[in-house]
Amino acid sequence: MRAHRSSIRDWTAAALVRWMPIVLLVAACAGCKSGAPGRPPPGQPQAEAAPEIQDADTGITLVRADHAAPRKAEPPRLAYELAVLHVLVPQEQEAAMEKIWNFLREDVLEAQTDLRLRQNGLRVGVGHAQWWEPIKAALEAIEGHQVTLETSLRVPAGFPLSLELDSEAREQTLFCVGSDGMLSGSTWLDSRNVLRVTYGPDLRDADRIVLLVVPEVHQKQDGWRWVRTEAGLWQVPRQALRAFDAAGFVLTLGPGEFVLLAPSDQARVYGLLGGAFLTRELQGRHYRSYVFLRPEARYVGGHD
Repeated sequence: MRAHRSSIRDWTAAALVRWMPIVLLVAACAGCKSGAPGRPPPGQPQAEAAPEIQDADTGITLVRADHAAPRKAEPPRLAYELAVLHVLVPQEQEAAMEKIWNFLREDVLEAQTDLRLRQNGLRVGVGHAQWWEPIKAALEAIEGHQVTLETSLRVPAGFPLSLELDSEAREQTLFCVGSDGMLSGSTWLDSRNVLRVTYGPDLRDADRIVLLVVPEVHQKQDGWRWVRTEAGLWQVPRQALRAFDAAGFVLTLGPGEFVLLAPSDQARVYGLLGGAFLTRELQGRHYRSYVFLRPEARYVGGHD
């Protein structure tokens, strides 16, 4: 994705469909009943009697058209959206970003998970929409910041979404501290760094959303493979994939809450996940990446 400057907007449609039954008016006319024929004068041949007219329906009949039968109102349903904001901050301005942590909570993960993330160069905080204005002001005050992605995505609950952090494929060596505390690494040619994001309702509380974030590396390979979708079979490029589960996390968010994924102090270590995923060089200048994720549930559909 090409980096560009844009303003940082607030994160915030449903259409009501109304219907009206249609009644078809049909008019039907009929004849009337005739009286008995008179007798002919004496000496005249008797004419053949006219057939008696049978009774017939008369007047106006109202008929409801079949296609206008009343429809059941569809109940509203929950739809889930994910607002994404990806901001690049010049490395020399990194200290100015410390202001925003005054409006974020960092005690949201288990101590062991938080430590492992920081060892991998990642830092996680949770904020609320009511504190977004001062965070937004702090971001916009940083000279040279850039917004590379600002969008709202609608993905069915439970389906993974891949957010690419690289504008182009590259060769890289990645190191990760595993759940056992051991450091391992490997080299990836022609690869991109991706955040796999999955979200859905909390089964214990419908007003809360469970968010799963896992770093992945995708490496392009020769050839194509077939993927079955709702629209039929599609051809997609072959690629190798590795998920770094030890550097992933799960959070349960309440209404209005969002997550910030940022580089920790360890991100300066060469090849460590936080540095590889959340740093970038553009035109000879080094940047730090800050990714805001806000899942939200909305009621859509239904009739008044």
